[in-house]
Amino acid sequence: MEQQRLPIQELVEKAREWLANAQYAQSTCRYFKSVTNQLLQYAQQQNIHYFDTDVGTGFLKEHYGILLEYPLSEKALPPIRCMQKLAEIQMTGTVMTRGRKRRFYQFPACFKEIAESFIQERQRIGIIATSIQVSQLYLERYFNYLTGQNIDRITDISVVDIHGFTKSLLGFSKQTRAAMLRTVRFFMKHCYEQHYHPYDLSEQVPRIHYDKSSTIPSSYSKQEVERILASVDRGSPLGKRDYAILLLLTRLGIRSGDIQNLKFENLDWENEKIYFVQHKTKNPISLPLLEDVGQAIIDYLKYGRPVCDASNVFVRHQPPICAFSPRNMYALVHRYMLKSGINIEKRKSGPHALRHSLASRLLENKMPLPIISEILGHADSNTTMIYLKIDIEQLRQCALEVVR
Repeated sequence: MEQQRLPIQELVEKAREWLANAQYAQSTCRYFKSVTNQLLQYAQQQNIHYFDTDVGTGFLKEHYGILLEYPLSEKALPPIRCMQKLAEIQMTGTVMTRGRKRRFYQFPACFKEIAESFIQERQRIGIIATSIQVSQLYLERYFNYLTGQNIDRITDISVVDIHGFTKSLLGFSKQTRAAMLRTVRFFMKHCYEQHYHPYDLSEQVPRIHYDKSSTIPSSYSKQEVERILASVDRGSPLGKRDYAILLLLTRLGIRSGDIQNLKFENLDWENEKIYFVQHKTKNPISLPLLEDVGQAIIDYLKYGRPVCDASNVFVRHQPPICAFSPRNMYALVHRYMLKSGINIEKRKSGPHALRHSLASRLLENKMPLPIISEILGHADSNTTMIYLKIDIEQLRQCALEVVR
């Protein structure tokens, strides 16, 4: 049963009130008001009385020239997210959380038993913890949608509800939508196999196809990376920490999760090595503790790091003093990219882009592919080939050098 649709004017007012009550930043509320004012004008011109995803798509195309096709530019995301919020409030009465502010997910009581059974099955077959956490987030969004349609029993879920949830995913990239729907597909399969639902609806969940290998990784030149590093104020405690983190990303290509988990015991000063077990692959890796990286870490530990009991090398500088998180890492990298003045349009601007950039420079220097794989912590060189995909001819030359 779908909740009653609100006229577009009432929907916009409700959405603005929701953002204010949820204590969104004033700048976010002002931006949302500006976009929705334009939407209301568009609706009046088109004689539109009710909002849905088709209306949102038409408005984005007409007013901003945005087509919901991957890849989306950074400038396209804010207005798309405004339409996403309206669609969610229209369909569910609330905005689905993006999951960045908390690590534990609450499932409605009516779905809790089967959801926990599903998660336990994922753990049993060896799905890694981070993927389990993402599955929990996607399930929470799915359940938020279902409860918004007044569905409180697994047996009440129908194909119509699955397609309605699919339609509610306006504004997410193809990869994200594909991942969400894949989780829903696995979940509905589990519901059928465990006799929670009389029908196998898993094959009714739409499949979003995209060619992952066709995407060119975001990469920054050596000069751009140096500008990013130069933008850090290394005289402040915070700057000392950020500079050391950026060096680990740009010089060694360490994943943000591994930088977060880096402990003092992982630093072998005597042998000038960094040794740790990778969080993503669970494989051990040993990297050289380069001179500039080591000096930056020492500078931070001696003159920047707050006094605390945490065993992690990098910590927050505001209470609570605890380990630095991957979410903070993305904000850190993005902030210094903007500060440096480099052009990030149509390129990703997080830690992973800096890993790509290191891989690109190693490739330009004709480093053999297996060595690039080893530096990046890839168990298979084929993964690195997909990951790099910058110059096929150079890749061929690197591969040939190994077998000669």
